[in-house]
Amino acid sequence: MKRFVRKVLVVMAALLLALPVLAKDVRDGKLSVEPARDDRFSVSGFTMGKAELYGYLSELKSSEGLRTIVLKRSKKASEAQLRALGSIARALEIEAVDTDGVDLRQQGAQP
Repeated sequence: MKRFVRKVLVVMAALLLALPVLAKDVRDGKLSVEPARDDRFSVSGFTMGKAELYGYLSELKSSEGLRTIVLKRSKKASEAQLRALGSIARALEIEAVDTDGVDLRQQGAQP
């Protein structure tokens, strides 16, 4: 039982130390996101799908004041990735732009 409790405490401590490191990626309300393989996204060295990205960005919006997603290497992004980022940004009511300043919220938006 002591080993189990010790392992749980170690895991919790590791998570508490890791979360502030992830949060440092939000600077001036902006977070950089890169396209990854298979219509996934890379954030802070972690690769995640649309649903995971949505949850992560939602948490950063409430805890760190995230206001803008900046898509780096947008030329390598697929249409599905561009639409997904635009959809996530519209749902969270935050901005989404590429490095050239193009608004991604317009990607796949219904008129």
